[in-house]
Amino acid sequence: MSRIIGIRHRVKATTEGEARPTQIFIWEKGSENVRLDLKTEGDELDFIRSDLQEGDLIGMVLGGSGDSLAYGLANVGEKFGAKVFRIPAHRLKAERGEGDKENDAELLSALLHNSPQMFYEVRARDRALIEVSECYRARMEAQRARIACEQQLRSSFIGKMLRRPDGPYPEGQIEDLFNAEKASSVILSNFEKFEAQKDRELTKALEALDVYTEIFGKVEGCGMSVSARIIAAVGDVRRFETMPKFKAFLGVHVLSDGTFPRRRRNQLSNWNPSGRQGLYLFSEQMNRRPSSVWGLKLRENKAKLRTKHPVVVVEGGKKRYTDGHIHKMALWRTMTKFAEWLYREWWKLEGGHSAMRQDIAA
Repeated sequence: MSRIIGIRHRVKATTEGEARPTQIFIWEKGSENVRLDLKTEGDELDFIRSDLQEGDLIGMVLGGSGDSLAYGLANVGEKFGAKVFRIPAHRLKAERGEGDKENDAELLSALLHNSPQMFYEVRARDRALIEVSECYRARMEAQRARIACEQQLRSSFIGKMLRRPDGPYPEGQIEDLFNAEKASSVILSNFEKFEAQKDRELTKALEALDVYTEIFGKVEGCGMSVSARIIAAVGDVRRFETMPKFKAFLGVHVLSDGTFPRRRRNQLSNWNPSGRQGLYLFSEQMNRRPSSVWGLKLRENKAKLRTKHPVVVVEGGKKRYTDGHIHKMALWRTMTKFAEWLYREWWKLEGGHSAMRQDIAA
């Protein structure tokens, strides 16, 4: 019988320097169970290269820090019949109950053996989705590095100008001189080239992903930058068992008092900021494209809200239902509707949602 391997992937060290090795549990009929700790990324590469065997079945958590490891295992395993399966975190948590997370690798192995229907196999299209997420993160890191380099260059340049023996240049010349300094900077040029390379890699990854070509790419105003941001944030829609949890993750859910969530001082925001920003950027495109499908929905929601609230009122010393307030309300409502539409369409692409309930089927 094939070996059944449970893998609990962990980032190798915390900010405090605590060691967090990836935990491996290997079950094989008639053999003693094996436990391994992979302390470094090099150990993970060695495991993929040397320890996989024909017919191995590997269980992991869907999404999170283990995406690249799951990609590597599935990619190499495909060559000789080893397969990777992943389970949504909410299912693993339910099965764990009051158990210890330290035993998750063993639990994953047992669940894959006894309840394989709870897992999703990592297929070529799943690897394509991981590729987009990783390319997007690499692109954003390249952008941050380029911006940091430019800021450092500017700070150094301004300081040099202020320290000139004959005094600083007259007002109006600084920006022209700084632009010339940037143009001659080899280091900044390399950062710009690196960022452009990451842009090309992200574009290529998106064009190979059906989630983009079949859903996002067909929505006017939802370009590659916005699409990549949302896709990278969500990762895999199968992580979300219900639409309300999907909307809450993207920060477009409605609170108990009927308002939309917003960041407040000294309060923890429990949504994904990148995904929420992606939706907000798309809402700006709705506004700029009033004749598009979602632009028309935005206009329709503004008209409904104005009909419901025809006059400006003052509550608690603040004006409500001004044109600006109505516009913001319509933006958030339309973003919520887009998230609901996206959840349904994405699940259709995955082959349906076996647990789809009345509240998300409409």
